[in-house]
Amino acid sequence: MSQLRTLFQAIPGMRFDLRGAEFEVAYVGFGAVRYAAVCGGKQYRVTQGRFIELQTEGELTVLNADLWRQQVNAGLPTLATLNEDEFNAAIRQLKYAETALMVLPHPNSIRLLTEWIPEFAQSIQDNRAPSARTVSSWVKKLAEDGKDAFMAPTRRRGNRSLRFSPEIEVLLLSAVDSFLVEEHRDSKDVLAYIVGHLAEQNLLTKDGSKVKVPSERTIRRKLAAIDPFLLIRIKKGHIAAEQAARAAGKNITSPRPLYIVQIDTHYLDIFVVDPDTMEILGRPYLVCAKDVHTRCVVGTFISMFPPSATTTLGAIKDMLTRPNRGLPGGICVVLIPDNGVDFKNSGVVRVCSKLGINFQPAEVRDPNDKAHVESFFRTLTLFLIQKIKGTTFSNPKARGDYPSEKRAFATLDQLTGYINFWIENEYHVRPHSMTGRAPIRMWEESTARAKPLALLEVEADAISRRPKRCAIGKGRVRVHHEYYYSHALKTLEQTYDGLVTVLYDELDMEHVFVEHPYEKGVLIQADSINPEYTHGLTLWQHEEARKLKAKMTQQDITALGQYADVLARYQLLQTIQKDSQRAKRKLAKLTQGKGREQEAQASSKLIEDGPLTPPSQLAQQLGVNSLGMNSPNTMQGVPEQPFAGYDNPPTDSFGILGED
Repeated sequence: MSQLRTLFQAIPGMRFDLRGAEFEVAYVGFGAVRYAAVCGGKQYRVTQGRFIELQTEGELTVLNADLWRQQVNAGLPTLATLNEDEFNAAIRQLKYAETALMVLPHPNSIRLLTEWIPEFAQSIQDNRAPSARTVSSWVKKLAEDGKDAFMAPTRRRGNRSLRFSPEIEVLLLSAVDSFLVEEHRDSKDVLAYIVGHLAEQNLLTKDGSKVKVPSERTIRRKLAAIDPFLLIRIKKGHIAAEQAARAAGKNITSPRPLYIVQIDTHYLDIFVVDPDTMEILGRPYLVCAKDVHTRCVVGTFISMFPPSATTTLGAIKDMLTRPNRGLPGGICVVLIPDNGVDFKNSGVVRVCSKLGINFQPAEVRDPNDKAHVESFFRTLTLFLIQKIKGTTFSNPKARGDYPSEKRAFATLDQLTGYINFWIENEYHVRPHSMTGRAPIRMWEESTARAKPLALLEVEADAISRRPKRCAIGKGRVRVHHEYYYSHALKTLEQTYDGLVTVLYDELDMEHVFVEHPYEKGVLIQADSINPEYTHGLTLWQHEEARKLKAKMTQQDITALGQYADVLARYQLLQTIQKDSQRAKRKLAKLTQGKGREQEAQASSKLIEDGPLTPPSQLAQQLGVNSLGMNSPNTMQGVPEQPFAGYDNPPTDSFGILGED
């Protein structure tokens, strides 16, 4: 015969093991049990009946069963719910019953108990001696059920009868359901719901003679008993409910430098400008990698590109090469990124696989897994970004009437310099609030004996690229409609007819690397067949130029020949010089914050040096107005005074920080 299993009622705070994972009961009410995973805090719900069934099936085991000494048939738990008075009463009853069993030959005899009780009550200083029949029932209870029976209350205290008529109780439950909607509802709305339905049924009277209407205070007590997780989930959504019901996670500890590195992307609260025209380009993005052990920043990448594989690989490349420049960084053991597509992509996963880095993405919308880098973003914003002219502050309320766009002056290169200077000369040398040590001192002491592993610039550039599977044809590979050639590929083509992995950099399409299919770790560099066009070309520029090229007629392409791509790139520069937010976003990506005059002059020079008509005449032939790229003051949409609103033009020094 199988041994009977002790079954437990769910109680808030109870921990149990379910199919190998540990959980904790968070809420019990309305026939449901809500429990959360101890690690991570993810919420789940089951009925109270199902909670008991899981125990009978052997899938759920209550941990620390002695703490929750109870059985389903016995009612409420014992030590977990008994208050001081109940506990003292249970001990008093147990003393009478145990002593009667030991000293009396017949402990249930009313005559013997009547003679013995006064003497025993005086010995234990009990001023309210129980009757003989009461002690007899305690003796019987001890003999039949044991000591545990005294640790469970015999009845639940409080009024258990219905406070209102059954009709009102049903209507009250229905009214509470009307409260559980996305729109705002309060106790007065619920009361109005009840009164309205009673009026429709002709049961509402001024003196309440027909039915008793619940008060607003009673309704508030009913609403307060609703599971807050359920309420927030209905009002604000599942994500908000998960965050509200989840406690802050345990501290993430790292045994040594570069063991755990957290990486994330932050939208900086500041406008940057074009260095040539002082036009607003927008707000840049910062990708930052932070070491958990020392709290040192071990990698950064600032650009106008939104979160993507390119920006992430840029930060990883910086992390891998920083030791060569005497900065904290190197190859880490565990990398914890966000769960977005900018981190979970083939390029990032491939780099981690090549270097033996354990890639562990954080939970979706869970900042606890990367709390250290999130905290750094907040510190950077408060102590640096919001002190530079042109900051947008954290929100419109904090910004107030501050003219962010008029005050903006910093270029992308200047902002990068400010951030790097602040990290190295202030953040790293100031004692951290959690460790009590300066991050750079902890780094130097921890890495004094074992220097971190690092890669050379050329090595990091070779592997920190996006992969693409391509076929070899005539010694060339095709990546995003551009061909790259190598004589080594021509030789490889004779013995290998499958696909090869091509590594390309979205920020520089001048050349690519091809992984040798037979020799592991061997990379073959393939150069562009159109180097004038791909020199310094980004993938975004290439895609935009292709869109313009597609608009040209076949006759134009035939007439222009090999310079069609270059003209399309030049025409792109002309097109996006419009004073609009969309044009500014394009300009930011196109020039990477480096200045559009240099890009335009480089593109126009390619055409002027070739056997073609000058750019102005070509633009007229294609129906594009010449915008005079040589002078910023003659550009369309650019004011004559680029420093409008300034008494003096801004400088590059830290004199710009603080108030005007």
